[in-house]
Amino acid sequence: MAKRVILGTQDRFLHLEGLNATPMPWEDGQRASTERGSFEWWYFDGVFEDGVTCVTIFQTKPLTRLNGPLAPIVDMGITTSDGIKRSCSLRPTPQEVRFSKEQCDLRFGDAWAKGDLRRYKMEVTSQDHTLAARLNFEGIVPPWRPGAGKNYYSEDLKKYFGWIVPIPYGSVEGYLTYDGNTRRVHGFGYHDHNWGNVALQHVMDHWFWGRTHIGDFSVIFIVETAAKAYGYQKIPVLMLAKGEHILISNGDPLLLQTDDHVNHASGRRYPRSLDFHWQSGEDTMHIKLRQPQILEAISLLYFLPEWQQKLARLLVNPYYFRFRAQMELSVHLAGLEAKENGEAVYELMMLH
Repeated sequence: MAKRVILGTQDRFLHLEGLNATPMPWEDGQRASTERGSFEWWYFDGVFEDGVTCVTIFQTKPLTRLNGPLAPIVDMGITTSDGIKRSCSLRPTPQEVRFSKEQCDLRFGDAWAKGDLRRYKMEVTSQDHTLAARLNFEGIVPPWRPGAGKNYYSEDLKKYFGWIVPIPYGSVEGYLTYDGNTRRVHGFGYHDHNWGNVALQHVMDHWFWGRTHIGDFSVIFIVETAAKAYGYQKIPVLMLAKGEHILISNGDPLLLQTDDHVNHASGRRYPRSLDFHWQSGEDTMHIKLRQPQILEAISLLYFLPEWQQKLARLLVNPYYFRFRAQMELSVHLAGLEAKENGEAVYELMMLH
């Protein structure tokens, strides 16, 4: 018999985890051990008025080395409107890393980030000083998590994957340095935080994860598919907000249909047609994604030494795709009828 994923969306899990319905600043502090078997990362991104994007991730260790000791990494990528990406990876020593359990307060060598769920400051500079980001984030949509923000992968609830979104959608401003110049930037940003003690490749087969802001709506939409050992159980997550107000926080009714699958040079296949449909009684929400453009396609084995990559590919080659697509959002809720068109960014993570 297949095992089950236990979704921590019911009120009893809030009590179990010592949480209130409203997220608190300590929830964006350190939540997992840095010892073997655990992982944690804090993710920030900004999309700016000139079409430039900046993505930064503070990680306690690579996901491919879950059973290793603390091995901190800061990855930052700046992509210009013509699609050219500049990136850097900082690897401070464990002695150069500091975490707080009271709030998000990270120090990874000279890189740092600090915030209280609504306002954040972040600074990262590459070792050669050719790339840098000094950014200030401020939330517009309130901090959010689905229920207790955890999925459990054992009946005793000791194996888990956690997630909170302090800034589902917000403003971001500051300075970016690239191509020999420092530029003042303004735009919109996002921040989330993940932690856990399960090897994702053991509990997950693949997932689709995306978000967008269209018109006055902010949306986070996810459908995860658990590993074979869990019967390929579907794990849906959805947040829909209008302005500063969250309208939908229950992803249980969310379904995904994919079509028009094509081959990629990696040997992987991905769909060019995705439809996410949510319905609760007479209330419905529909997301239609079409004409995806690949922003990133990379094997997750790149963290390993080259000789290990070759051996690993004989058994598995986990692959990550990031897309930008045309999106149509249809919302039919009590007293609210809306249809918006725009763009969304989403990812496909394939762990098997």
